[in-house]
Amino acid sequence: MLDRSTLANWMGKVSFHLAPVVDHLLNELKSSSKLFMDETRCPVLDPGRGKTKTGYLWAIARDERPFGGTVNR
Repeated sequence: MLDRSTLANWMGKVSFHLAPVVDHLLNELKSSSKLFMDETRCPVLDPGRGKTKTGYLWAIARDERPFGGTVNR
């Protein structure tokens, strides 16, 4: 079993190294004339309180092909 602090450290390092990829994807999405976004609520554990709180998952997509969009990729 891995210690919680080890997993937290790994996640911090992964998020640091993936930040440029996320920034690039965000810039690509912002250049689109049509976007689809879905927001889904989900329960998330709230450590220390013994309860759950509401978390959110967001999915953003673009596909201009069926709409005759300006992007040719």
